Amino acid sequence: MNVLKKAWRVFWDRIDWLLLLPCAGLTVFSLFLLTGLYRSVWVGSFRLTGRNIATQGVALAVGVAAAIILANINYRAIVSKWKIYVPLFYLFFLSTFLFGVATPARPDAKRWLIVPGIDMSVQPSEFLKLAFILSFAWHVHKTQDKFNHPLNILLLCVHAFIPVALVQVQGDSGTALMFLLIFLSMVFVAGLKWIYIAAGMVAVPAMIPIIWTFIFSDTQKNRVLAMLGQLPADGTDPTFQPRAAAQAVANGGMIGNGIFNPSPTYVPEMYNDFIFAFIADALGFLGCAVVILVIALTGAKMLVNCGFANDKQGQVICAGVFAMIFGQSVLNICMCLSLLPVIGNSLPFLSSGGSFVLANFLGVGLVMSVYKHTKRKQKVENFLPKPEQPVI
Repeated sequence: MNVLKKAWRVFWDRIDWLLLLPCAGLTVFSLFLLTGLYRSVWVGSFRLTGRNIATQGVALAVGVAAAIILANINYRAIVSKWKIYVPLFYLFFLSTFLFGVATPARPDAKRWLIVPGIDMSVQPSEFLKLAFILSFAWHVHKTQDKFNHPLNILLLCVHAFIPVALVQVQGDSGTALMFLLIFLSMVFVAGLKWIYIAAGMVAVPAMIPIIWTFIFSDTQKNRVLAMLGQLPADGTDPTFQPRAAAQAVANGGMIGNGIFNPSPTYVPEMYNDFIFAFIADALGFLGCAVVILVIALTGAKMLVNCGFANDKQGQVICAGVFAMIFGQSVLNICMCLSLLPVIGNSLPFLSSGGSFVLANFLGVGLVMSVYKHTKRKQKVENFLPKPEQPVI
């Protein structure tokens, strides 16, 4: 019995509760938000059912359990097995081109697969992010002695270009942007020289005309132009969603109108990409401030774990998951506040979506693995600045 108690205490003490509990708390909060929307007069205007809420709850339970399991597996062992799971995740994603289904709002974007027998959809691109983070961590680890060699930088860019291009071909620019943000965060933490960063800053403006002409769809162009005050000639209004979100934020005031208000301000996709607008309407400025604070503290804890890590693999994993969760949160909130055009990114742990929630918790599990498998003494030593060596 004493052995079991000791094993349980070791298991309990090494879980990064300061990271896991806020993430779980946000998803528990999302269950109340979705229930409030389900009971509102607008439930017939969007695709939210009791099944979606149940799926969110199941994803929460499975995600927390999976995160704890991942935390107890050495992340180095997970990274080293990339040849097993990376091809499987790519096959899983590529199958959407043959068997994928779309939504009524985006009939051209077949991003989901239907699980036979249970009528549940899965979005493979969410899990492809994790496969990319792990395989890229292995790539950085294997080439760290020559990381800034031009040929290696080129190969790293090719490594990142593959998922970005595949997701963009699928019509999911929001996820393609997230892959790019994850890549940039990981190479920066890995030690990319400033000369490459400067070259990238020069190259980005030069690439804008190419991206605008050959990559952006007409819908995406209209959204950008609408932000600049130029509406499309076909009579459509790309600003309707952002304006509705802004109205919801304004109507919420300081303390909001309540989660279970039967007639909240209507915003399309308010249970998904625009759930932050519903939070503003329901809980006002104070509720939004609390949500942003929790998300910010979660991101800060990931960066602390990144600083504690004693190898490049652990550091870039934390950086990649940080970009995947905190970076996407910033993009989503800016979109809801009309600071960015609508790009189709959900709010981590809060937006409806079983695949999305589960993938976020798996990412948290990887960061927790880095936390657990870095020795406590080394954590402090790695986080403190190294003393200068005396000159002889």
